[in-house]
Amino acid sequence: MKLPSMSPAAKAVFERMPAQLSKFFLRYPPRTIQKYAEKPVPIDDPTRNPFLPAFNPATKKYREPVYSLRQQSVLYKLAEEYGVRKLLPFMTKKFGLHKQAQKKKMKRSKNPKGHKYDNTKEERAAKRAEAIRQMDEIVAKVKGKRYQRRIAAKSKLPKHLF
Repeated sequence: MKLPSMSPAAKAVFERMPAQLSKFFLRYPPRTIQKYAEKPVPIDDPTRNPFLPAFNPATKKYREPVYSLRQQSVLYKLAEEYGVRKLLPFMTKKFGLHKQAQKKKMKRSKNPKGHKYDNTKEERAAKRAEAIRQMDEIVAKVKGKRYQRRIAAKSKLPKHLF
């Protein structure tokens, strides 16, 4: 592989890179050397980005990007590993934290609706407590006056220990 003219430090980094990444930078120089388009341009444009589709003015159709999304992903990860990610041309594909930051949150992910029995639990507990408090009155009303007299008589009797 013929290396372009560069500083000794840059050559050392370039030689340590995997073949796939170094071949990419030989074919498409880093962003610091050459500017790349951030949107699709005609195929003969010198600023054509290898990660974006290109427009063919003769056929009026778009051509696929030189590198597929899978290949972009591999190149990005290698560049990230070797610290040269910022030298890659503009990509439409997002990665890692940048990808998470741009994702929309799901509607109910922050405060889910939950189940009906969970949502009405406190209301039912309050109803139950009220019914227990009024139980004697309700039972006496249903059973009649005779039952009320019996309860009153029982309450006057002394309570036993056993």
